[in-house]
Amino acid sequence: MNDSQTKPSHTNARDKWTSALKEAGLACLAATLLLIIFYVFAFRWIHPEFTPFMDRDATKLSTPGKNLIPVSVGKYAVDGNIAIIEDFNGDEAILALPHTFQAEDYPFIKVNLQGFTRYSKFKVLWRQANKPSQTHALEFNRSGEGATQIAMAYGGENYRGEIADIALLFFDGSDAGFENNNDVDISIYSVEFRPFSPFHVAVQIFEDWINPPMLQGYSNNVVKGVHAHGMIFPNAAANLMTLTGVAIIFTLRLVSKYRGSLSTPVGLRTTVLFICLYAWTFNDALRWHARFEQIIDTHDRYAGLSLEKRIRNNAIRCARFPRDCKAELLPNF
Repeated sequence: MNDSQTKPSHTNARDKWTSALKEAGLACLAATLLLIIFYVFAFRWIHPEFTPFMDRDATKLSTPGKNLIPVSVGKYAVDGNIAIIEDFNGDEAILALPHTFQAEDYPFIKVNLQGFTRYSKFKVLWRQANKPSQTHALEFNRSGEGATQIAMAYGGENYRGEIADIALLFFDGSDAGFENNNDVDISIYSVEFRPFSPFHVAVQIFEDWINPPMLQGYSNNVVKGVHAHGMIFPNAAANLMTLTGVAIIFTLRLVSKYRGSLSTPVGLRTTVLFICLYAWTFNDALRWHARFEQIIDTHDRYAGLSLEKRIRNNAIRCARFPRDCKAELLPNF
């Protein structure tokens, strides 16, 4: 008798949790669709910096790596269409692309490359045709051994009108323990100039989200969900999805109650709990790629090394004292 009473009780509880899980999933899906629709229609208001680049009649341009001209490179080679940087010139390597174009036609640039390590930095340089003496720059973000697409729209008024040429700058990071891209060759396959489109916006947001900044050696790390010039913070997107999902569930409950058709056995708090769980899972999953990268980076910089080498491999102290990394304090501090 006890077993017959217990089993239905367990079954009912399981069914309620399952129903709440499904209801929360549908609410999150509906919230996501609503937010995407709102984002599309409100894009100009949310991102006014992209307005000059919209409604342009431009097509994607792509140039092979072999067309890049070495300006300051230690050792350089060309293999078919691929440009290969084998050694830096001191602490840098610069390749120029003398290609004139209208900035408003191409708010995104993608450099397809391999071999870009975490110990180097990478920027795109450009000059406006009417101000050839001034050079402007934006920094690329790493993605594995490559780099993400970069939103040139964040160059502001400096990225307007006719662009005389661009250049790719690779240089050593501030940590003194690594140089010359850690002796790894950088292979550049092509440079793509991408016009404004919903697809390229989606690519930018996705690549920003899955390649967040890594931790540094600070005692108190504050790591944002995206690099500088990221279009949308994933935390904000997850929070909006949560609030919108809860609002949808609450509204449907009120409507059903008003109509006298509220028959669901699922508690509101249970459904809200699962909505929060979905949002947390979404937000946390975006960072797992970077967390594995962080593990590898930490191991390479510090595992099994002396204190002096660990200090040199840390980017913070050498960034504050770039001349000698405060060498007089080594090896004990």
